[in-house]
Amino acid sequence: MKLQQFLILVKGLKSVYTSNNFLPDEEAIKIWYELLKDIPYEILNLAIQKYMMSEVLSPKIANLRSLSAEIQQGQQNDWGSGWEQVLRAIRKYGMYEPKKALESMDEITRKSVERLGFKEICLSENIMTDRANFRMIYEELAERKKHDSTLSITLKNKMIEIQQQNEQKKLLEKSNK
Repeated sequence: MKLQQFLILVKGLKSVYTSNNFLPDEEAIKIWYELLKDIPYEILNLAIQKYMMSEVLSPKIANLRSLSAEIQQGQQNDWGSGWEQVLRAIRKYGMYEPKKALESMDEITRKSVERLGFKEICLSENIMTDRANFRMIYEELAERKKHDSTLSITLKNKMIEIQQQNEQKKLLEKSNK
Protein backbone atom coordinates (compact mmCIF):
# COMPACT_ATOMS: atom_id res chain seq x y z
CA MET A 1 0.00 0.00 0.00
CA LYS A 2 1.24 3.45 -0.84
CA LEU A 3 1.45 6.27 1.69
CA GLN A 4 -1.10 8.35 -0.24
CA GLN A 5 -3.62 5.51 0.00
CA PHE A 6 -2.93 5.13 3.70
CA LEU A 7 -3.48 8.86 4.27
CA ILE A 8 -6.96 8.51 2.75
CA LEU A 9 -7.72 5.74 5.25
CA VAL A 10 -6.34 7.86 8.11
CA LYS A 11 -8.60 10.73 7.08
CA GLY A 12 -11.59 8.39 7.29
CA LEU A 13 -10.51 7.02 10.65
CA LYS A 14 -9.99 10.49 12.11
CA SER A 15 -13.43 11.60 10.90
CA VAL A 16 -15.07 8.75 12.84
CA TYR A 17 -12.75 8.59 15.86
CA THR A 18 -12.48 12.28 16.74
CA SER A 19 -10.45 11.95 19.94
CA ASN A 20 -7.37 14.21 19.94
CA ASN A 21 -5.32 11.25 21.14
CA PHE A 22 -6.04 9.18 18.03
CA LEU A 23 -3.13 9.57 15.61
CA PRO A 24 -2.25 12.98 17.07
CA ASP A 25 0.68 13.88 14.82
CA GLU A 26 2.65 13.03 11.70
CA GLU A 27 5.04 10.80 13.64
CA ALA A 28 2.18 8.61 14.88
CA ILE A 29 0.84 8.34 11.33
CA LYS A 30 4.29 7.26 10.07
CA ILE A 31 4.51 4.55 12.73
CA TRP A 32 1.03 3.26 11.87
CA TYR A 33 1.92 3.28 8.17
CA GLU A 34 5.12 1.29 8.76
CA LEU A 35 3.17 -1.34 10.69
CA LEU A 36 0.29 -1.59 8.21
CA LYS A 37 1.86 -0.92 4.79
CA ASP A 38 2.23 -4.61 3.91
CA ILE A 39 -1.57 -5.02 3.88
CA PRO A 40 -3.17 -4.35 0.48
CA TYR A 41 -5.17 -1.11 0.43
CA GLU A 42 -8.46 -2.80 -0.46
CA ILE A 43 -8.15 -5.29 2.40
CA LEU A 44 -7.23 -2.66 4.99
CA ASN A 45 -10.05 -0.44 3.75
CA LEU A 46 -12.54 -3.28 4.31
CA ALA A 47 -11.06 -4.03 7.73
CA ILE A 48 -11.38 -0.37 8.75
CA GLN A 49 -14.98 -0.21 7.52
CA LYS A 50 -15.86 -3.38 9.41
CA TYR A 51 -14.20 -2.02 12.54
CA MET A 52 -15.98 1.34 12.25
CA MET A 53 -19.36 -0.38 11.94
CA SER A 54 -18.90 -2.53 15.01
CA GLU A 55 -16.62 -0.73 17.48
CA VAL A 56 -17.03 2.49 19.44
CA LEU A 57 -13.45 2.94 20.64
CA SER A 58 -10.68 3.88 18.23
CA PRO A 59 -8.79 0.92 16.74
CA LYS A 60 -5.34 -0.35 17.57
CA ILE A 61 -2.94 -1.62 14.94
CA ALA A 62 -3.51 -5.17 16.19
CA ASN A 63 -7.28 -4.81 15.63
CA LEU A 64 -6.79 -3.81 12.01
CA ARG A 65 -4.16 -6.47 11.31
CA SER A 66 -6.41 -9.13 12.82
CA LEU A 67 -9.44 -8.06 10.80
CA SER A 68 -7.32 -7.83 7.63
CA ALA A 69 -6.02 -11.36 8.15
CA GLU A 70 -9.57 -12.58 8.72
CA ILE A 71 -10.74 -10.94 5.48
CA GLN A 72 -7.84 -12.41 3.47
CA GLN A 73 -8.11 -15.94 4.86
CA GLY A 74 -11.84 -16.22 5.32
CA GLN A 75 -13.55 -17.86 8.24
CA GLN A 76 -11.54 -20.65 9.86
CA ASN A 77 -13.11 -24.03 10.53
CA ASP A 78 -13.64 -24.94 14.15
CA TRP A 79 -12.29 -28.03 15.87
CA GLY A 80 -15.63 -29.84 15.40
CA SER A 81 -15.39 -29.70 11.63
CA GLY A 82 -11.78 -30.85 11.93
CA TRP A 83 -12.86 -33.85 14.01
CA GLU A 84 -15.47 -34.68 11.36
CA GLN A 85 -12.65 -34.75 8.78
CA VAL A 86 -10.77 -37.21 10.98
CA LEU A 87 -13.77 -39.53 11.34
CA ARG A 88 -14.47 -39.35 7.59
CA ALA A 89 -10.83 -40.21 6.83
CA ILE A 90 -10.94 -43.17 9.21
CA ARG A 91 -14.11 -44.50 7.55
CA LYS A 92 -12.80 -43.95 4.03
CA TYR A 93 -9.12 -44.95 4.35
CA GLY A 94 -8.82 -46.88 7.59
CA MET A 95 -5.50 -47.23 9.33
CA TYR A 96 -3.77 -48.82 6.32
CA GLU A 97 -3.74 -45.69 4.16
CA PRO A 98 -2.60 -42.96 6.55
CA LYS A 99 -0.96 -40.87 3.82
CA LYS A 100 -4.18 -40.58 1.81
CA ALA A 101 -6.16 -39.98 5.00
CA LEU A 102 -3.89 -37.11 6.06
CA GLU A 103 -3.96 -35.62 2.55
CA SER A 104 -7.76 -35.43 2.78
CA MET A 105 -7.57 -33.07 5.78
CA ASP A 106 -7.01 -29.34 6.02
CA GLU A 107 -3.67 -28.11 7.39
CA ILE A 108 -4.62 -27.62 11.05
CA THR A 109 -6.55 -30.90 11.23
CA ARG A 110 -3.64 -32.77 9.61
CA LYS A 111 -1.09 -31.30 12.04
CA SER A 112 -3.34 -32.12 15.00
CA VAL A 113 -3.75 -35.71 13.85
CA GLU A 114 -0.02 -36.05 13.20
CA ARG A 115 0.65 -35.07 16.81
CA LEU A 116 -1.79 -37.67 18.09
CA GLY A 117 -0.90 -40.31 15.53
CA PHE A 118 -3.42 -41.35 12.90
CA LYS A 119 -2.90 -45.05 13.49
CA GLU A 120 -3.28 -44.54 17.25
CA ILE A 121 -6.61 -42.75 16.74
CA CYS A 122 -7.81 -45.59 14.48
CA LEU A 123 -6.91 -48.21 17.07
CA SER A 124 -8.10 -46.26 20.09
CA GLU A 125 -10.66 -47.69 22.44
CA ASN A 126 -11.30 -44.34 24.10
CA ILE A 127 -12.51 -42.07 21.32
CA MET A 128 -13.79 -39.43 23.78
CA THR A 129 -10.29 -38.88 25.17
CA ASP A 130 -8.87 -38.73 21.65
CA ARG A 131 -11.54 -36.21 20.72
CA ALA A 132 -10.71 -34.04 23.75
CA ASN A 133 -6.98 -34.21 23.02
CA PHE A 134 -7.64 -33.39 19.37
CA ARG A 135 -9.68 -30.37 20.42
CA MET A 136 -6.91 -28.99 22.65
CA ILE A 137 -4.26 -29.44 19.97
CA TYR A 138 -6.49 -28.08 17.19
CA GLU A 139 -7.42 -24.95 19.14
CA GLU A 140 -3.78 -24.31 20.03
CA LEU A 141 -2.67 -24.64 16.40
CA ALA A 142 -5.58 -22.53 15.13
CA GLU A 143 -4.77 -19.76 17.61
CA ARG A 144 -1.10 -19.84 16.62
CA LYS A 145 -2.02 -19.68 12.92
CA LYS A 146 -4.39 -16.79 13.57
CA HIS A 147 -1.70 -14.92 15.49
CA ASP A 148 0.97 -15.62 12.86
CA SER A 149 -1.32 -14.39 10.10
CA THR A 150 -1.43 -10.94 11.70
CA LEU A 151 2.35 -10.51 11.53
CA SER A 152 4.03 -8.93 8.53
CA ILE A 153 6.29 -11.06 6.33
CA THR A 154 9.22 -8.79 7.20
CA LEU A 155 8.70 -9.36 10.92
CA LYS A 156 8.30 -13.12 10.44
CA ASN A 157 11.54 -13.28 8.45
CA LYS A 158 13.42 -11.31 11.10
CA MET A 159 12.09 -13.60 13.82
CA ILE A 160 13.19 -16.68 11.85
CA GLU A 161 16.61 -15.15 11.29
CA ILE A 162 17.05 -14.50 15.03
CA GLN A 163 15.92 -18.05 15.87
CA GLN A 164 18.44 -19.48 13.40
CA GLN A 165 21.21 -17.33 14.85
CA ASN A 166 20.34 -18.52 18.36
CA GLU A 167 20.38 -22.15 17.21
CA GLN A 168 23.78 -21.64 15.60
CA LYS A 169 25.12 -20.09 18.83
CA LYS A 170 23.85 -23.08 20.81
CA LEU A 171 25.51 -25.50 18.39
CA LEU A 172 28.78 -23.60 18.61
CA GLU A 173 28.61 -23.59 22.41
CA LYS A 174 28.02 -27.36 22.42
CA SER A 175 30.88 -28.02 20.03
CA ASN A 176 33.24 -25.86 22.11
CA LYS A 177 32.55 -27.85 25.27
